[in-house]
Amino acid sequence: MDPLPLVDFVATGSRLPVTAVAFLTETIVVSANGGMLRIHNMAENKFIEEKAVFEHTRIYGILPLKGNEEGHRVLVFGAKSWTIVSILIDFGTDTMSIQSATQIFAVVDWIKAAHWVRISPTSTRWQVALALAHNQVLVCDAETGLVVGEAACEERSILYAAAFAGDTIDDLLVAAGTVFNQVLVWQFAKGQVERRLVGHEGVIFGVHFSTDRTTLASVSDDRTLRLWSLILGDSECGKVEPRETLYGHHARIWQCLILDDCIVTASEDGTCRVWQTDDSHGWRTVECWRQCKKNVWCIATNPEQTMVASGGGDGSLQARPLAKSSRTVEAADPRLVSVPLPPAEALGMENSKDFIRAFAILDRNTAVIATDSGHILRQTIGTDQLSVSLAVPELRCYAMATGAATSVGGGGMAAIGLRDGSVAVILAGSNEKPLLACLHSGPVQRLVVSTADCPRYFDLFTADADNEFVLWTQITVPLGEQQVPRWTIRARLALPSDACFATATVNGCWAAVGSKKGGLLIYTIPASMTNSDMDVTFGEHLDYSASLLLQPSVSMPRVHGKLTLGAMAIANVEHQSCTIYTGGRDGMLQTFTIIDDNASVKVTRTASARLTPGRVEQLISTGNQSLLAVTFYRKRLVLIDHFNRTEILSVACAGGANKPWQIYCDTGGYSVGFMQGGELFTYRRQIESEEGALVPCTRLVDGMSSVDIRSADITTTSDGYLLATAGEDCSLRIHHYNKPQRKGADSLKILAENRHHASAIRCVAFIPSTSQLTRYLLTAGAGSELRCWRLDISARTNLVDCGAVLPTKPKYRVERDAPRIMDIAILSSAEEYFTFAAAYSDASIRIWHMDLASQQFTCVAEDLARTHACCILSLSAVTIDNRCLLFSGATNGELLIWDITSDDVDIGPPVLVLSDLHQSGVNALDVRKLDESRILVISGGDDSSVAICTITIAGNKLSSSCICRYVDTHASSVQCVGFIDDNTAVSVSTDQRLVAWSIALEHSKGTHSLNMLQMACIQVADPSALSLLNGIVVVAGIGLQIFELL
Repeated sequence: MDPLPLVDFVATGSRLPVTAVAFLTETIVVSANGGMLRIHNMAENKFIEEKAVFEHTRIYGILPLKGNEEGHRVLVFGAKSWTIVSILIDFGTDTMSIQSATQIFAVVDWIKAAHWVRISPTSTRWQVALALAHNQVLVCDAETGLVVGEAACEERSILYAAAFAGDTIDDLLVAAGTVFNQVLVWQFAKGQVERRLVGHEGVIFGVHFSTDRTTLASVSDDRTLRLWSLILGDSECGKVEPRETLYGHHARIWQCLILDDCIVTASEDGTCRVWQTDDSHGWRTVECWRQCKKNVWCIATNPEQTMVASGGGDGSLQARPLAKSSRTVEAADPRLVSVPLPPAEALGMENSKDFIRAFAILDRNTAVIATDSGHILRQTIGTDQLSVSLAVPELRCYAMATGAATSVGGGGMAAIGLRDGSVAVILAGSNEKPLLACLHSGPVQRLVVSTADCPRYFDLFTADADNEFVLWTQITVPLGEQQVPRWTIRARLALPSDACFATATVNGCWAAVGSKKGGLLIYTIPASMTNSDMDVTFGEHLDYSASLLLQPSVSMPRVHGKLTLGAMAIANVEHQSCTIYTGGRDGMLQTFTIIDDNASVKVTRTASARLTPGRVEQLISTGNQSLLAVTFYRKRLVLIDHFNRTEILSVACAGGANKPWQIYCDTGGYSVGFMQGGELFTYRRQIESEEGALVPCTRLVDGMSSVDIRSADITTTSDGYLLATAGEDCSLRIHHYNKPQRKGADSLKILAENRHHASAIRCVAFIPSTSQLTRYLLTAGAGSELRCWRLDISARTNLVDCGAVLPTKPKYRVERDAPRIMDIAILSSAEEYFTFAAAYSDASIRIWHMDLASQQFTCVAEDLARTHACCILSLSAVTIDNRCLLFSGATNGELLIWDITSDDVDIGPPVLVLSDLHQSGVNALDVRKLDESRILVISGGDDSSVAICTITIAGNKLSSSCICRYVDTHASSVQCVGFIDDNTAVSVSTDQRLVAWSIALEHSKGTHSLNMLQMACIQVADPSALSLLNGIVVVAGIGLQIFELL
């Protein structure tokens, strides 16, 4: 027999959960990605290098030991292995490199914590202390790995967490977090339990000593952070109750750090929290940010404790400054100031029953208040300073208000709507009587103020009960103090009969209106519209019949379902294009790209993300590539930076979004006001110059998905590869992948993502195409939901850029309890259409036709008899001798072959049944045409086996032969299989093994054989997706890895 060819799996890219992180210097961050060690320059937001440390083990701990100026020694551990690596710094070339570990050391138990120690304070030789999972500690020589000391706690509990304190062996203190809800504190030198910390109601996941060893923090399965006072001595073991028990996280807490003036925690809920204490409020959350949907695994601070780095379950790595003051405002916070009305005598009233009707924020320091008696008051935000401005009889008994302030120049405007259809306008810095104009014939039902960065122009949108149109007027603030502001009518924005005005905005040549039924209306503003402006006549009813009436260029119903579209922002404005962001009461943020090609206006939904379980009520575009969203959930106003995924401010307001509220933001700070119990509460925060921008977050690595990736597909482009992934988080992501030009370079970049599926996505596939500009994708999943997406590709600096990823207008969905689509197979494709098969969990197979021109799905055939009679798990198809054959595998281990060449609406019965390939579910299969009469089939099953066989075609008959099954390589269920070529295949199992197979075809003897060429241990947990192209192997599950088969 000829020797088997030598092949090897070479890892070339990955996005795995970040399981460990540490600061090497103030700006250099080291992180763990599976068994890889990565270096990042935080100051330049730059990836430097990565190096494989462990081949089969994830890294769970990184402990740098400061070395000389040229390098650092770093202790790395994971599972039952540990080693020392060196990171060298060349200051001459400003480069860094990771030197390979000279030796990997193994211990007999799982390592839960590690620590650098010395024999004595004067010793120069370092040793390594290791806490093991059965409450033992080993002390090993850092150079040789030899055990030089060991101790076992007298109580041999199983540990999920441990921590050390002390610099020498003699004073080495151990905190052991047990599975019995306790923390045991013991000294290495004695082995006796000195303190038993009792109080948690779940397994201990993290412990950490304070620098002075007087306090211990612990986090647990019970979602609490507990602080314990430690007074150690030779006293008899005693129980200690927690000094503080802190609540805030909504899921298990994995890790905690005690710093000099705060505590940082990381949780399964995808957030990190910073806790601080003061004399008046005790411990509380001062900052909280959401990094990913699920699991922030690790956190670390720099030596100066000014920055915190965090690693997410989605592969993201972030670094941000620690907050200098609280960004969370509770109901009893002294910074939240109540505004009492002045006495009736000060208002010149005999009746003291006055109250606040409406208010608006003019700028960061000033709010204007309208009372029921018709008085205008001004308040200094954040204080109880209130001044009476003037009395306006027209404002008595009815008023609704809104306001806007510009970040340039600090000017602001408040608009107050009245019962008779009038609108009063108050300008910042003016104590003159408000401008008053009667804009409508009935009560003003809704008014919105929008402003650009120019402080001179304010756009006012108003509507009355008729709701036939939105009246757009503009107030121009004069440059001279003696001049009167100009108030002009810009246009009327026509509304469809079923639309109810909720919000509006304008920027450049684009205007947009959101409705209370979730609809979006987009208007193109003609260049000649300036000449049609009409001046508003003060004090008289307005005749707007001669004003310009703009019809919507695009009308999109139910952008946010049936819930109100209450927030909008327009950005990236050019002459014929812009980007529109919309937020709704469904908690979603939608992104649209608008292009006017002179023939029509085209709208592309480019992104969709859920910001909050509650409502999105306002969007603020700050003009510096930042988009802020004002959300409400559980009676809290939360200000979120969308691009940085960070909570900037959280204010408790019992009235929620249903009561009047206002917010002002700029780079210098923010101010908030809201009504509660008839009182106005205001809060002001000014950002100090050294804190920088509102959200000082450095995203060193973008995340992918912190839950299971269920499907992946890869295709070529002119400058590399496009990779599509989708899974349990309902999001479709497009990545650019290119073979790294240098060893250790980051080869994977996320280009776009869109969350538009209602539930988990199980299948994603590129439609075969020769176009380099446009690609189509198909996604399917739970709820029988199918979606087709168009991917517009443009090359920029040799990097593929996804200009748009959008779903086609219709989607096929059946009843709410519809079966899941388990797999899809592309049957044929052309420029105008494609045809595919879909397998369902209710044992049905359907053939679909997608017309790209009309954007319509049509079901053209199905298996009416539901022959499988159980859930279908896998599909594959091949065209041979002008016949289209479909292969399907089910949970009972059967493989059926269907001839779907004809146009019959019923594809059954199958032309061949293979019932002896697997003992249970056929999880994956792939087919490959050998010639015009033979097909090679490979399958993987729940029985841990991989099987191949040949299907022979003779006229109208099909037969199987040369069945070969390999059962000994994988230790658990085989999830994915695929062909590299006629002689090579790969398989992936839940045992986290990737196997390359050589296929020996001996048709003359009627036998085949499978021979293992290579096996690699992968770092992807629960692998469930495999994609192959040109020797590239993509494996995805919880995380993603890319290999090249060489």
